[in-house]
Amino acid sequence: MPDTAAIRAQLPAVTAQAYFNTGTFGPLPAPAVEAMAAYTDEAFTGGRIGDRRYARQAAIEQAARAGLARMVGAPADQVALAHCTSDGLNLVVGGIDWAEGDEVLIGDYEHPGLIVPLDVMARRRGIVTRVVPITDAPDPAQLIADALTPRTRLVALSHVIWTTGRVMPIARMAEAVRAHGALFLVDAAQGPGCIPVSVGDLGCDFYTISGQKWLCGPSGTGGLWVRPDAVERIHPAFPGYPTMEKTPDGPRMWPGARRFEPGTVTHTALVGLTAAIEWREALGVEAGHADAMDLAGHLRERLAAEVPRARVAEVDHGSPFVAFETDGLTAVEVVRRLEAQDVVVRSLPGTELTRVSVGPWNDAGDVDRLIAALVAL
Repeated sequence: MPDTAAIRAQLPAVTAQAYFNTGTFGPLPAPAVEAMAAYTDEAFTGGRIGDRRYARQAAIEQAARAGLARMVGAPADQVALAHCTSDGLNLVVGGIDWAEGDEVLIGDYEHPGLIVPLDVMARRRGIVTRVVPITDAPDPAQLIADALTPRTRLVALSHVIWTTGRVMPIARMAEAVRAHGALFLVDAAQGPGCIPVSVGDLGCDFYTISGQKWLCGPSGTGGLWVRPDAVERIHPAFPGYPTMEKTPDGPRMWPGARRFEPGTVTHTALVGLTAAIEWREALGVEAGHADAMDLAGHLRERLAAEVPRARVAEVDHGSPFVAFETDGLTAVEVVRRLEAQDVVVRSLPGTELTRVSVGPWNDAGDVDRLIAALVAL
């Protein structure tokens, strides 16, 4: 069982305040900060280029791919480095050879990181995006299966809904999508580190990974997992030097997911990401998830018992998110007033929900501070 006090000792951000916004940015652990500082000093004093530096950079990139791959239960050659989950979404949307009238199915509360590139592709290539109201549906998988048409080329959905934290039945959805012959892209900004993930069991074709959220890495880090039999079904959206393997016969496209990498990812950030992932692994990712789920359940009980103005969004398959509306106050007002009391949460655009991201670094004292601050409103 993770030692919460020991975890918190390496995360100054969570002891300086009640930090409940990992769903946007996770707290940076000391090992990640130390690793980045050491690498920056190394580059400053020893230079940033040369044969040894090239080899060092290649090793850093491979270590980051391997770390991200472990977080989704896959081999490293199935993961492309990216700068964020929006990168991964754009790599897939921009890599499909679209024809006018091709159809994409999305959920009703998808993030702009997915919606915006689809809107751009609608203007450029004439694709059609259809919204399927799955967020609160009793059987979202059946709704997706029923919505498929002969024009459906892509289904793109969140694994964990970023508003309420509901976990979608991706594996059941994938059965229908793959049988139909369409591609299946999963936005997992709130996936690895938030919930246990094994992409081989999910059945999707593409799965994005965020580095800066639940993995506690620095910003500008993430990845895209690509099912091996889907590699040839899209084109590299950013072809260039990183997408090519250097061989004695000249450069050629990497055979696996690396062909989709969107340019150079900062090596300092990758060092920090790898250190953060190793730190989370050492603590026990699944045990940490269980602790966070228990604390989130405790928070829901406290909200119901002690904060009558708060109406909690209940979901059937949940994650360590607690989302609620507050009678008489907008979510923006709630967030601002709580932050004035050193309690950090998140308002959600298009809703009046206040979202609380509960991590394994939060404790009962954090919940006490949040409840007291809400009561004071």
